[in-house]
Amino acid sequence: MKDNGIIEKIYDIATSHFHKWYGLLSALLLEAIVLLFVYGLVPKGEVPFGWYVMGMSVVAIIILAGWAFYVWHYPKRSKDRLGVAIAVQIENSEDAKFFKKDFLTPFKSKIHELDLPFDVLVLRNHQSETIETIEDARHVLKKTRAHFCIWGSIKKRSGAPAGEKYLFSLRGIVIHRPIQEVQKVLLRKEFDALLPNTVIFEENLEFQAFEFRANQAVTALDYITGRAALLSGDFNTAIRLHESLLKAIESGQSFPISEDALKKLLSLEYDQKAGFEFFNPPAAGTYQESIRKSLQYDQNNYGALLKRAIVEFNNGNGDARIAMNTIKEAKNHAGGGYHWLYSKAFLHFWLEEYNDALQCCEKLKEKSYGGEEITVAEVILFNENLLKTYDKPQLYYWLGFVSIVKNKNLSIADKYFQQFLEHANDSTKDLKTRAESYLSSIKKEIGY
Repeated sequence: MKDNGIIEKIYDIATSHFHKWYGLLSALLLEAIVLLFVYGLVPKGEVPFGWYVMGMSVVAIIILAGWAFYVWHYPKRSKDRLGVAIAVQIENSEDAKFFKKDFLTPFKSKIHELDLPFDVLVLRNHQSETIETIEDARHVLKKTRAHFCIWGSIKKRSGAPAGEKYLFSLRGIVIHRPIQEVQKVLLRKEFDALLPNTVIFEENLEFQAFEFRANQAVTALDYITGRAALLSGDFNTAIRLHESLLKAIESGQSFPISEDALKKLLSLEYDQKAGFEFFNPPAAGTYQESIRKSLQYDQNNYGALLKRAIVEFNNGNGDARIAMNTIKEAKNHAGGGYHWLYSKAFLHFWLEEYNDALQCCEKLKEKSYGGEEITVAEVILFNENLLKTYDKPQLYYWLGFVSIVKNKNLSIADKYFQQFLEHANDSTKDLKTRAESYLSSIKKEIGY
């Protein structure tokens, strides 16, 4: 009986502390005892003792290799999916069973149900024990090649008079390239904020609490993956993830993200999608549909309103007056931006409202913003395409103005102003005077 107690103790150390050197030693000792017992059952003389020693050596090498793999190997994500490493430290094997059944299983099921592109990489308990700081979590991300790490602990403590209580702590970190470092920091803070650090609950509520934490983790992953995708320019992934999350919220599920905040984010994502589609035309109607969806989620989306005005103008086939009203609406939600001023100036030129157009031009001389060169390039391309179809000489003046004031390209501006004067008529006298003045200045500057 005493021997059985010793063997049970060795077995317990080998299974509970296999990652430690004494766990390995216990496993090797247990192997020797088992093989010696087996050898004792074999009739004497049939198997030489040397064979026993050789067999024990082979098994010992296998155990040693298994120990090295168990201690140092980390699971790794596949190349075509995102990785989320789960590193939760658990104090005893009984709680580990609850964690696997009531947290990991619902977590994986939810990811599968939402069709999220994740490999779930569960670290062993001894690996989870080493993670205490953000730097430790970064080390795990490198080892697993994952984009996310959710780490924490489950501890059971006596909570008299209520009895045993669980303390379930979670934290999160995200790394997503090729976004800028400042954006990574913001995402990490958002991710961490979506995982309330410690939840305390009674032992008899373990299933509900574990499942609740699993839903929190999935929600955080869903939301932050979409945010990271958007920052990386992948608006399609962002839309797919966030629309699935919105549907869950609208169905009555409780999440730490408000429905309004998610709708504004989706509006931004559809606006970016529309911007891409405008310059890379896919199937007919997709661009308009993206604008419609953007404004459906947020009727005050500034970028989407500007794009709706383009649709309403419809390359000269639509209603410029309706487009002008939309631009005025966009102005109210510009938040300090001045993209709308280019659209307003153009529409006034198109409608032959030259005094209003020139007032916009004077304001544009005073205004500037980051990325304005992109707007200028878009304005030039848009107007050049219209001039291939329409006899609108005033657009040559508009192009000349943009080229000299914003692009600082005197030779191109000279070309546009010359073209304007060649096609101008009596209704554009004021524009002619201004164009001649610009041409005179250009001549003095470049000396031709």
